[in-house]
Amino acid sequence: MSELSILFVVGAFAFVGGLAITRTHRAFRGPLSRIVHEWEHGLLYRDGRFAGDLPPGRYRTLGWGDRLVVTLPNVPTFEGLHGVEVTSGDRLSFRLSATLVFEVMEPRVAHENRYRDSLQRAGTDALIRLAAARTLETLLSERPTLDAALLAFLDRPVAGCRITGVTVSAVTLPPEVRRLYAEVERARLEGQASLERARAEQAALRSLANSARMLKGNPELMNLRLLQALSTSGGKGGATLVLGREAFAASAPGGGAAYSDED
Repeated sequence: MSELSILFVVGAFAFVGGLAITRTHRAFRGPLSRIVHEWEHGLLYRDGRFAGDLPPGRYRTLGWGDRLVVTLPNVPTFEGLHGVEVTSGDRLSFRLSATLVFEVMEPRVAHENRYRDSLQRAGTDALIRLAAARTLETLLSERPTLDAALLAFLDRPVAGCRITGVTVSAVTLPPEVRRLYAEVERARLEGQASLERARAEQAALRSLANSARMLKGNPELMNLRLLQALSTSGGKGGATLVLGREAFAASAPGGGAAYSDED
């Protein structure tokens, strides 16, 4: 075999080997480069050791040594806490959900301390303490102020992150507790409805009593009220007034003498 053929074979083997190494690197370590955006913190680890912070740009991850480029958010970020089991001060169990707003202040500390897991633990602990300091009724009545109360438990940095805001998004009660609260609310509304009906009846009775006193002292008001009812009544045929025999007798000259029993 000539020297040229040997060089060609060696070159082919080198090319195939390099291609295999590249594919293996991509399969186990990801792409050959990593981009750090302007809204991200960048960290560089070389051979397992921290090598420094990285400004925005593109960085190679393939080299003679092991290179790891880590990115963390550099903007306010949300972290959700869903269905945390808590117990109130009166020993009732229920679930609380909340949303944390945080900023990464120390990227290296945050990455090396698994900041998201730390935020989850800190938020869960704060929710448990918030519920234990109040009865369930107090917690439900103070719902608008729970955000500030929960944030007071998270006033310290957590794994290089600063929590800037928190929202208690849901209070989930067990079915039996929801049923009890629904019955209490229904009873309260029924009591209010009964009270309003009694007040309306009392007002109607007072009005009738006042009318009776006025008619008793002024009999002419009854005739005026009758004329008013006749003049304001609707219908195509108009109003019909039926008078008894006594009314005709009273209106005739001489009073009741105009009619006798023989008529």
